[in-house]
Amino acid sequence: MSNEIEKKEENVYVENTQEDVIDSEKYERPHLGKFEEMFEGVTLPLPGSEERKKMEKKLKRKIDISLLPMVFIMYVLNYLDRNNIAAAKLGSLEKDLNMNSSQYSTCQGVLFIGYILMSVPSNVILEKIGRPRFFIPGAMLLWGLISTCIGAVHNFGTMVFLRILLGALEAPFLPGVIFYLSCWYTTRELAKRSALFICGSWLSGAFSGLIAYGVMDNMDGVRGLASWRWLFIIEGAATMFAAIVAMIILPELPATTRWLTKQERMLGVLRMTEDAGKADEDVTNDGETEGALYGLKLCFTDKKVLFFWVLLFSTCVAAGINTVFPTIVASLGYGTAETYLLTAPPWVLVSITSVLNSFHSDHTGERFWHIVVGPAISLCAFIIGIATTKTAPRYVSMMLLLQIYSSYSLIFTWVTNNLPRPPIKRAAAIALINVGANIPNVFVTYFYYNGSEPHFYVGFGICMAFLAFAIFMMFVIRFHLKTLNKRMDNGETIDGMDPATGWRFVY
Repeated sequence: MSNEIEKKEENVYVENTQEDVIDSEKYERPHLGKFEEMFEGVTLPLPGSEERKKMEKKLKRKIDISLLPMVFIMYVLNYLDRNNIAAAKLGSLEKDLNMNSSQYSTCQGVLFIGYILMSVPSNVILEKIGRPRFFIPGAMLLWGLISTCIGAVHNFGTMVFLRILLGALEAPFLPGVIFYLSCWYTTRELAKRSALFICGSWLSGAFSGLIAYGVMDNMDGVRGLASWRWLFIIEGAATMFAAIVAMIILPELPATTRWLTKQERMLGVLRMTEDAGKADEDVTNDGETEGALYGLKLCFTDKKVLFFWVLLFSTCVAAGINTVFPTIVASLGYGTAETYLLTAPPWVLVSITSVLNSFHSDHTGERFWHIVVGPAISLCAFIIGIATTKTAPRYVSMMLLLQIYSSYSLIFTWVTNNLPRPPIKRAAAIALINVGANIPNVFVTYFYYNGSEPHFYVGFGICMAFLAFAIFMMFVIRFHLKTLNKRMDNGETIDGMDPATGWRFVY
């Protein structure tokens, strides 16, 4: 995987390099900000030289191997722990806890109350302490423990409490890893890595059905426990084990990863500085170091953050279908075992299309059209799903419904590409926008109430309306970014980014 990534990036790097090797007399290394003193006396090959390319290739390979597989596995487990309640519903969960349909929907939705409340604080804390290797897996260890405890609940109230707590502990993960990746990878490297990471959640949709089938079919009554309880216990225990492994394997940030050489650490910092023409640090144009409130102020006064927030909110009203996808598939009329198995192929398909779409987006440097295509396909799928009850076309629509997710990782890449500095703003913005993406999960399950199958007129109708609006917002953002670039072309400094460095907004 890593060799293919490097090969494509090498081509992109050469295409963007004006000269094969920069003249040493003309080259002036960018100032590394707060890291300048740390790397005093350390020298690196000139940009464009063969030696520099080899060093970058080696560095990226090291980070790819230590970072990407681990966060992929972590995201698989993140989604399993969050969504296994949907698989448990097909067992005896509601009966054992004496819950009705409305109470079950509440148990699904309340997770996102904790998630929403903790998303921004957790990402700001991560940016400030700068220890992703321990902060993110530490949160994972705790949510794995809570997930295991859910297997022991006996009433609705306890389930609600633990689901809220689970959401609060899962909150640092997605925005934290997106920020983490943005500290290591440049604009033309980030989309494919984000997709490889986020497709862990899509594949978990496939795995969850297969795992649920195995557990629910074989473990009911083992040691006196219902099979749905074993589902929470097994997946929670796996999460805790993976969290401990992650603390050992993951790197820190470019300047602080101890198992890199000093040259490699400097190269990691320099690459990010060259990418944006500015050091990746929380320093204003006046040289003042600012904190969390400064980052939040920058977010709330930036139209781009608002536009991206509205875009993700609208997109995720429709994308919230993932929380009830087993119920949607069950409307085909097959038995429980067949339903579990039929949920897998749509998730596998969207994992493949998401990665291919992101690789091509990084290769071309284009974001907008690559983002539009997924929601457009999904919109057509909702129309098919609401119009027919025939098994073949309806399952085709289910295969395509999830294509909305083929653009999901690219939208977050689009955000980080266009909010490069300072990192406290980037961290806060990622978390705020992720809040917008998760608010729909609080209420979207109520659209798919008992008796609304097989057409799901209310749920599908609302999703179609919000998808159309999301596509409209993509055009709004593209127009806004083009306008900002024209202003930079005229010499205007925007968001603290000097137009003379050549940096521009990406669309």
